[in-house]
Amino acid sequence: MYTRRALVGLATALLVPACHRGKNEGARAEVQLGVAVSLRGVMPSLIEAFGRDHRRPKIAAVYGPSGDLRKRVQDGAPLDAVLFAAPEPVDQLVASRHVIAETRKVVAHNRLVLIGPRGGARVGWQTLDALPAGEKLAIGEPNVVPAGTYAKRALEALGKWDALKDRLLFGGDVAAVLAYVRRGEVAAGIVYATEVRGLDDIVLLEEASGPWAPRADVVVGATVDIAGASHSGPARSFLEFLLTPEAKGIFRQYGFETDG
Repeated sequence: MYTRRALVGLATALLVPACHRGKNEGARAEVQLGVAVSLRGVMPSLIEAFGRDHRRPKIAAVYGPSGDLRKRVQDGAPLDAVLFAAPEPVDQLVASRHVIAETRKVVAHNRLVLIGPRGGARVGWQTLDALPAGEKLAIGEPNVVPAGTYAKRALEALGKWDALKDRLLFGGDVAAVLAYVRRGEVAAGIVYATEVRGLDDIVLLEEASGPWAPRADVVVGATVDIAGASHSGPARSFLEFLLTPEAKGIFRQYGFETDG
């Protein structure tokens, strides 16, 4: 299980550039991806499938909250592409000219679910504001973690945000929210459906469905180096692979939805 401290340490170790990306490009053997934590399950299988053609570039993934990775790209981190759990951080990078607009694509979709620890209170989306006194609800930090942004939107659409905002426990990424629930530290948590596949120590209380339920898009884009030059060819080849039938099949195996 990832912790926020471990993720930040890993990302820091991998993202410190020795010099400008453009100057180092010829010496780098791998395409560096900035990948949302919620994709940590499916990404190794996607990379493995892509790498079966040995003519393709090698791929390395750096995992972290989408908001943190966005800031690192803007600070000049040597990432060749980003794969985020929401459109906003990619669109912000497009607007700041750190991501090439034509490479911005939606490659898959996720859904929110409400989960709880085994033996805990049985609540649903409509009854969350009736949690027992002292019990908390875990969500991702809305300004950093897309799952938290989606959770806030859902609670606002249901008219529950104001009643619950003082009873929230924020996680630094979606894995942290899941951990709070698995340890029984909260009565319920809001995570992606892909987070709970194969787990037997939590209860799936209710999926988010209906007009109030946001759709969580997985959005990708190739970056521009800090000197403003594009070195995106190898990265683009991986992003294009994500739209192939093979990659879509892998996404679906891990519980994501795809178009086509």
